[in-house]
Amino acid sequence: MSVRAAGELGVSASRLRRSDIRRPYFGSVSLAEPTDAMDRILAYAARMPPTQSFSYTSAATLLGLPLPSRAASGPLHVSAPKGAGLPRSRGVVGHELRRDQSLIRVGAHSLRSSTPIDTWCELAGVLDHNDLVVVGDHLITGHAPVGGPPGLTTMSALRTAVAERAGARHVRAMRGALDDVRFGAVSPMETKTRLVLLGSGLPEPALNVRVYSGAVLVAILDLAWERWKVAVEYDGDVHRDRERFKRDILRRERLEDLGWAVVQLTSDDLFRRTPETVARIRARLRAHGAPC
Repeated sequence: MSVRAAGELGVSASRLRRSDIRRPYFGSVSLAEPTDAMDRILAYAARMPPTQSFSYTSAATLLGLPLPSRAASGPLHVSAPKGAGLPRSRGVVGHELRRDQSLIRVGAHSLRSSTPIDTWCELAGVLDHNDLVVVGDHLITGHAPVGGPPGLTTMSALRTAVAERAGARHVRAMRGALDDVRFGAVSPMETKTRLVLLGSGLPEPALNVRVYSGAVLVAILDLAWERWKVAVEYDGDVHRDRERFKRDILRRERLEDLGWAVVQLTSDDLFRRTPETVARIRARLRAHGAPC
């Protein structure tokens, strides 16, 4: 909370000076040091003036956008209008709001933040290409392909936003990422798998493809070439669960009965054994008639 709020609750100045009180930012106090990005956002929000709002990676955290750990653990990003004074505090990076920029209120604490589209454009200045595509995929997809909530914006709205920023800083990064953004990925690793495959010259797969046997849904495949019945599945740690492991085996058997070839990948396959992995997928595609 803010120092002022603590005083209004009857906490004395001498108590606030004791060694067990933390001061994560000037003007805020806490009994514990913030441990993650959201903790740091809430600590700063306690003393944030009404002219300021969260932006860049801090807005992304509030919006629930997928960030790489290095970005999520970095400094807070806070914006303010021209003339209102940029934030000056340890661990906080200040930015000037565009005159035409609108803000929204996010989450249970109703904190001021950049809009989802503005946040994606801001992230072009701090994320690399692949991570910016990951956020773009999430923004337009959400978890809609697997029956979850839809994305926070649309591809059309992203295109319009980038077109309106002609001449702006980092617009080339926005345009480059936008070329690779696709609807359909429901996890960062699905996006990164797709980008690795495309970067290796393989045909572009469809995303979260539903496979039926008659009227029965057999599987929703992460990435698939339906024409040739070849699929790529990324297996994260969740697949180590005993019951999940058994269901995965049955699922794969059913897919193979329908004529599908399924290539299962881990992060090591993607990033440590990339040439071998691409060759394996290419061989499966060729065996199923793909000209690649």
